[in-house]
Amino acid sequence: MSLRSIKKTARQNRMKMDSSLPRTTTPAIISQIEATAADTIRLTFNARIFRNRVPGYTAGVNGSATVEDAIEISATVVELKFTGDVAGTDLIVEGGDQGVRTASGGFVPAGVYAIPTFP
Repeated sequence: MSLRSIKKTARQNRMKMDSSLPRTTTPAIISQIEATAADTIRLTFNARIFRNRVPGYTAGVNGSATVEDAIEISATVVELKFTGDVAGTDLIVEGGDQGVRTASGGFVPAGVYAIPTFP
């Protein structure tokens, strides 16, 4: 075995990801909510997001309206159409919802977000 192959292997081992360290994920923070219609809102995120499926978010009075359709406008903007009127109510996001994630695997933080009224 030559000296060159030993050096190459040692460098590869040193550069490997340590599997014992936890993987860091960046959450997808909602930076802006805009009501585009009485039953449609547009969410802007602080980072690039990937939409895996329709998010399980709820809104409206007592969370009665669920997401019916989700359209990805750009890498950081997604438009959600609900089953009922949601303008002027609250958006309820459950923790760990797989619908919208970041490239590193982060979720949208759980919480209640105010939806502005539609003019």
